[in-house]
Amino acid sequence: MIISKPAFTIIPWPRGRHGAQVMLQRFVSSARQHGYRVWPDLFTANKHPCLFLGHPRQSEFLRSPRRLVYRIAGMYIEEHFRRFGEAFADRSFKPEYAVANQIIREALIHSHFVIYQSAWSKEVLDSQLHGRQEGTWAIIPNAVPLHHFKPALDWPQRQGKPLVLGTAGFLRSRPRLEVFFDVAGRLPERPRLLLVGQLDHYCQKTLDTALANPYWQGAIHYVPSVSPEHLPAYYRQMDCLLHPVIGDACPNVVVEALACGVPVVCPREGGTAEIVGPAGVAVDDPERLYSETLRAGMAEAVQRVFRHLPHYKQLARKQAEENNDIEKLTIRYLHALGFSS
Repeated sequence: MIISKPAFTIIPWPRGRHGAQVMLQRFVSSARQHGYRVWPDLFTANKHPCLFLGHPRQSEFLRSPRRLVYRIAGMYIEEHFRRFGEAFADRSFKPEYAVANQIIREALIHSHFVIYQSAWSKEVLDSQLHGRQEGTWAIIPNAVPLHHFKPALDWPQRQGKPLVLGTAGFLRSRPRLEVFFDVAGRLPERPRLLLVGQLDHYCQKTLDTALANPYWQGAIHYVPSVSPEHLPAYYRQMDCLLHPVIGDACPNVVVEALACGVPVVCPREGGTAEIVGPAGVAVDDPERLYSETLRAGMAEAVQRVFRHLPHYKQLARKQAEENNDIEKLTIRYLHALGFSS
């Protein structure tokens, strides 16, 4: 007798290298190693459980009797765009964002189960789009393969001079690198700076300005694109990751850095602070917009991490092992899809 392997579908199929796409690629790989069949949903009469991120045509299958699990990546927060627009004039809340939010709301209402990335994300979505009943949702943060994202062999005692302050990801929006260089410039000793990721035009201008500054001469290393295979090697060069992004739900770069034994400094607003936990420092921003208070506080936080670096490095890896192991979180995803193991 042939025993069919359990199967489920994913829509849209994860192909990109950013955000939720990366997490779902890791989940697909892990699920297949557990013996599950996974394929794209082709809008057929498929009866297998479906994990989806939302889709403009989702109404075609959203009321299906099959189990539909919505993995929510975020939403367009109008007040967030208003704040940034007033301060930096580089973004506004567009009509298409309101349409996208309605698609998200529809998925939140009609899905059988919803996976949130952080408690902060759930709280925001509950208040602005739709709340879920108990038992129909779970908070599952992003995850990494810990055998690939791991500390250097001489971790955590390795401590070169000067220390390395890093940032990584899709480096976009005007204040992102402005805050990074501002915080780095407030440190009593000049660190080495490692920037990994693509830049938008605002951040490119900021980087060009810093490269022309005699103070940073020879201290900046920018890497525009790194393959997933080589990414851990760059995290291992960092002594602290500065993630100056307000309102992130659960950034992959933070989880990846923690797994490599890199402590993180971030703003408190958003899901990043709960992902970091004791493995770094979250800083309040009373004005909620990259204020002087936030920048000074982040500089003090980086100094604190540098003073107790071996301790924070150990906490970083421990945090990832306890909360962001792809093997553990794959089981939780499978349970959400209705599988017993």
